[in-house]
Amino acid sequence: MWRRRLKIFLLIISDIFILYAALGLTLFIRYAIIEQDVSMFYNFIPLHLIPFTIIFIFWLIIFWAAGLYDIIKLRNEEVFYKTLLVAFAVNTAIAAAFFYLVPTFVITPKTNLFIDLALTLALLYFWRQYFNRWARESLRIHLVFLGSNNEVVELKEFLNKNPQLGLRVDGVLAPDNFGELSNLWQAKRFSLIVSAKKFGEARNSLSGALFEYFKKGVTVSDLDKFYETVTKRVPISIIKEVWFLENISEIERGFYETLKKVFDISLGIIFAAATIAIFPIVAMGIKIFDPGPIFYRQQRIGKNGKIFTLVKFRSLPTEKNIDHLMKKPDEEIITPFGRFLRKSHWDELPQVWNILRNEMSFIGPRPEKPEFVERLSAEIPFYEMRHLIKPGIAGWAQLNNPNAGPSLKETLEKLQYDLYYIKNRSVFLDLSITLKTIRILLSGAGK
Repeated sequence: MWRRRLKIFLLIISDIFILYAALGLTLFIRYAIIEQDVSMFYNFIPLHLIPFTIIFIFWLIIFWAAGLYDIIKLRNEEVFYKTLLVAFAVNTAIAAAFFYLVPTFVITPKTNLFIDLALTLALLYFWRQYFNRWARESLRIHLVFLGSNNEVVELKEFLNKNPQLGLRVDGVLAPDNFGELSNLWQAKRFSLIVSAKKFGEARNSLSGALFEYFKKGVTVSDLDKFYETVTKRVPISIIKEVWFLENISEIERGFYETLKKVFDISLGIIFAAATIAIFPIVAMGIKIFDPGPIFYRQQRIGKNGKIFTLVKFRSLPTEKNIDHLMKKPDEEIITPFGRFLRKSHWDELPQVWNILRNEMSFIGPRPEKPEFVERLSAEIPFYEMRHLIKPGIAGWAQLNNPNAGPSLKETLEKLQYDLYYIKNRSVFLDLSITLKTIRILLSGAGK
């Protein structure tokens, strides 16, 4: 939704303003007040602008990666405080390393840096408190659902739980209840109608009514598009085969696919070198706690249904390394060193071999076992469509639902996220997934 994007844009612009305002206040306090020399204040402004601008770029990237522009996440004040403090701890380390380990600039602002950090933290805290209150009221969209199904019920509950999105449901009406729709328009002046019926399938009377409200400036949306925009998932139960023909095209993404392949190969070589460097330590740790093979190999389904062998460092005892269909490994049987491998995600490193063999990518849906795919394809519509692209080590579904279990409901939700990624995959979405994955790795979260 454009209002949600507007909130994020305003937050980024305001953060940039706050960063430079805090720098200006820092220099004024340090030189005009403490040193009592106004000329020093003016002389030191240009000397600080370039190095601090470089630092600010890194800080904004860290803010974004940490989730400080995640509207849903930040509705929880406790999460916001924790996220802000963690981001500032990282930014402090980056700034200290930049100024004291890279002796390029003529300034070494020990005092200035920490005054600037304190002012920035205070200004951001008070500004975000005000912004959240203002955005909830000033940028709110009133909407009406025409028609009802499971997705409408789910969306209504989701929006009620997430008021920070600025979307308020004024009513759920039958598709032909034009009288009540008119009454709601007079009372609420809603600005969005979401139709559970596709426009092409709607009766002439419904299409005509929607067109009349469209002429009044009301936005009219299909349910599947609105659902996807709000949840970042594709609603499986209300799409048909034609959805894939209309929304997924390989031809339009030729440049992106080429760029992604170059990225995979380049980063794959770097990670392969890192894997070789730590291999002796990992091999020794695996052997000490459980004699047996170092690697764990298993068949998985790749692009276009092709079977390949996925490689990981072994984390389970040898005799326990055959898990049953739809059964998660018991955490209690993992070896102590295997627990470290999983916590650090080092067990995933050998998959760079699969990437260099063009069987996987760094970003994409997680590959599943053939027996899982066979079963799930029979139970979940369009499950096999997740194999339209190469599987990946990190994916959109893992970021948005990291603790999903093996149940059919959770598997369906993961597929919804996978199809969203397949439809919307781009350089920017991949960059977002990469930065958020790095954040998870640094925090020790995830599975």
